[in-house]
Amino acid sequence: MSVTLNEIAKAAGVSRGTVDRALNNRGRIQPQVAERIRHIAKELGYTPNSSARALALTAHRRKIGAILQFIETPFMQEVLRGIMTATEEFMHYGIELEIVRIEGMDSVKAAESIGQLREAKVTAIILVGNNDSVLRREIDTCKKAGIDIITVNSDVPSSHRKFFIGQNAYGSGQTAASVMADLLGGKGSIIIYYGLDSTIHSERIRGFRDIISRRYKDIHIIEEKKTGNSRETLAKMADCSLDLHPDVDGIYLCGEGSVELCNILKERSLSTNIHLVLHNLATCRNEDILDRTIDYVIDDDGFGQGFMSLYLLFLWHYSKREPDQEYYYTDIRIINAYNYQFSLSSDFSRHFQKVKAISSIHT
Repeated sequence: MSVTLNEIAKAAGVSRGTVDRALNNRGRIQPQVAERIRHIAKELGYTPNSSARALALTAHRRKIGAILQFIETPFMQEVLRGIMTATEEFMHYGIELEIVRIEGMDSVKAAESIGQLREAKVTAIILVGNNDSVLRREIDTCKKAGIDIITVNSDVPSSHRKFFIGQNAYGSGQTAASVMADLLGGKGSIIIYYGLDSTIHSERIRGFRDIISRRYKDIHIIEEKKTGNSRETLAKMADCSLDLHPDVDGIYLCGEGSVELCNILKERSLSTNIHLVLHNLATCRNEDILDRTIDYVIDDDGFGQGFMSLYLLFLWHYSKREPDQEYYYTDIRIINAYNYQFSLSSDFSRHFQKVKAISSIHT
């Protein structure tokens, strides 16, 4: 059986892309690293796959667009990091990436950006979407023009996008409700803060409410407030809510503002009295997790969403194979003070193995 690039990468402790660059003398790589990889490849008996190598060397440049709303948030920076990491891995196939950064949620600007990328002759687009008809129209136009669009993190329901990659938001909300109920011992009061009327936030809240209403009759949601994803607005709302309900048992945060909320709980000496469950590890301070001001983080895995979006788009689009499913969900990771340090393991290796398993591709 022939030795694969993945096996060499594992033996060398590097990525597959690094092995490819070393064996084919292209791209940025330190000479001593390249020499070590070539030595390992020789010891393992590696024989170059001439057809695959020819494909990589003769590929035409292909431009992919990425439209990222909420780019100012720590979470979306993780999505961007995942996309950039995957791009680096496949740059030798001729991929060019054009990124459009949009602050906040702006459907009109996102739709205009789709049109601009279409005019720029991109072959595919990665889109952080939302439930808006203006985006559906642009996606439909792209489909007619032969441009694949995939959505990441937040979907565009009832559109002709190719597939969606992200967390199951409804299941994520259900998970948050379950851990909150355990913290409360099945009874108590909860305040909910959510950021926006986006697809992902709406589905999280729906999942959370469904679990509480169906299974925990002694848990009551006493307030549900929209913050507009503004940290300052959340801080003001939390101050008012805690003045009115100083004995509240739990807070569920679905949106931005974990630092501000933790500061308020600590200033009021309530961090041990009020249980806090929220989303997105990238938005949290280390100390707030380790001192258990935050009881649980339901992590959305931004890096994984970004990495998988580029990888699977490359796989399906350039192999001319139709996707075998409409939704590709990332893991729902439950993180607390006791497993936090272990959750910071290698992003790349974890997600490369995941997408390799999905694609069933072996080089």
